[in-house]
Amino acid sequence: MPALTPPGTSQEQQSEQTLPESAIDPTLDRVEPAFQQNPLVDNDYTFAQANGRYWYMGPSSSWAFCRRVLSLVGKHLPDAGCEPAPWHLDGSAFKMQRRPLGPDEAPDVSNLPPSDYALFLVKTATFYLGPLANIIDEQQFLRNMRELYQDAPTKAKRCRHWYAQFLLMLAFGKAFLGNGGKSDKPPGFNYASRAMSLLPDLAEIDNDPVVAAQALTLAAIYFQSVDMRVPAFQHIGQALRICVLAGMHRHMREDVVGVELSKRCHIVFWIVYMLDLDWAALIGATSSIRDEDITTKLPSQMDDSLNALTMTLQVRLSRLTTRILTTVYGVGKNFDGTLLTDTQSILRNLAEVARDLNGLISTYFQDSISKASRTATRLILGYHHSCVDSAQTVLSTLRALADEDLLESFLPFQVEYASSSAFLLHLITVICPYLLHDDSWRDDINYILDTMIAKGSLVAPLRKVELSQLEQKLSSFTPASDLPDFPESSHIDDDLQHQVQGEHEHEEHSIIDETGWDHFAANAMAGLSPRELLDLAEQLDVDCLLYPPEL
Repeated sequence: MPALTPPGTSQEQQSEQTLPESAIDPTLDRVEPAFQQNPLVDNDYTFAQANGRYWYMGPSSSWAFCRRVLSLVGKHLPDAGCEPAPWHLDGSAFKMQRRPLGPDEAPDVSNLPPSDYALFLVKTATFYLGPLANIIDEQQFLRNMRELYQDAPTKAKRCRHWYAQFLLMLAFGKAFLGNGGKSDKPPGFNYASRAMSLLPDLAEIDNDPVVAAQALTLAAIYFQSVDMRVPAFQHIGQALRICVLAGMHRHMREDVVGVELSKRCHIVFWIVYMLDLDWAALIGATSSIRDEDITTKLPSQMDDSLNALTMTLQVRLSRLTTRILTTVYGVGKNFDGTLLTDTQSILRNLAEVARDLNGLISTYFQDSISKASRTATRLILGYHHSCVDSAQTVLSTLRALADEDLLESFLPFQVEYASSSAFLLHLITVICPYLLHDDSWRDDINYILDTMIAKGSLVAPLRKVELSQLEQKLSSFTPASDLPDFPESSHIDDDLQHQVQGEHEHEEHSIIDETGWDHFAANAMAGLSPRELLDLAEQLDVDCLLYPPEL
């Protein structure tokens, strides 16, 4: 088992470490104004107008960042009549309608699949959801399924919120199986629509908060998967409120509430909390719960199983993202000048996460095939989201998954990692092209998005349009003659050029033949090492950076 914490330090304390007040350099008072705030926050692009209303452009939201950049670049284009930036608001990919079912109305149980096929769909959904599938209690879920197929009307009416979970699992299973892009609606959407009408109402007092939170969480994941970010954040927020009202964020003693209920509430809370943090960052908002109010233990403090260790690392990554949102991206014009110290602290926390993630992977995912498991890739992609080297690693990893037919065409995570990484690399090509050693990432992103589109993804076509327009706009600022020359296209005589090209093509062909599972063994944690991250944090020392010692 990897050592995830230094001696005497809990994981929760470790993941939330900040510099003590006494350690803050007094020379911060003399830091130039440019280093006291983040120029990306509270500027002219914080609120933008589209479709007759103003939209908040959260500083941590990759969706908002895309619109900010496209808007900024568009204002400086010589062609005033250029195509406007695509907004692709909620409902552009697919509009999910919801009509709440009255308390006296019977849930629709028509056209349910045969029990054996339903079980297949549920198992398919469980596989693709990966660790998120822990939101349901599989044994209890299967018992409820058997009762449903014995008397569907009675079971559905008596257990409405569980029945909503069942319908959503059917919808996920159908969506994951795909339709090859033959329809503009996700397969199984009719099950999802039926489930949405059974979700807990805001004014409803539910006598089983665990089941209600589970149903809302599955609904939130579905909304996020069809690019409806606002309903996703609202539903996961409602699930979190239910957890808090039920006290799931506090330590529930097994001798008081029972072993089974304590464990179930523990798992449900951490999944809901983690998604709430992640989607708050994506939409540019903040979570509605304070970490200091949480007393329930992290999963790895309850047991040392792989599942618990994995969930703990995911929580730590989510918390780190939130810290970036509330510190680095929260530095407005009237902030207190702690931008550099906050950045240093975050880099140190990231180094700790990288060390522990390396330990987990080397212990539990030792070979190339296990490194490609859904659990490992979810952690690896989450860690790399995203600097320049990491962005290229994300795309090469997703390309390897595509080669093995393991890309997620419905869940939102991989398409988000791919599009945000490519968006960053397009900008780096113009701003700091020397940071890129080659442009293989262009082929990777096209292959990834095209594969997702061919598998029926509703969101990938929208992200492809956005990236295409960004590339088109940036081309006006970067003439072909200004593009960086990579080694394979350096100026040499024709004969040598043909020889080099031939060798390169042979080498490239060999590399392609050797990609696949082995890619994960070689590139899982490519990028800055924990030591390099700590060195980078030290280089941001304000006193040394701005005020070198006098001779």
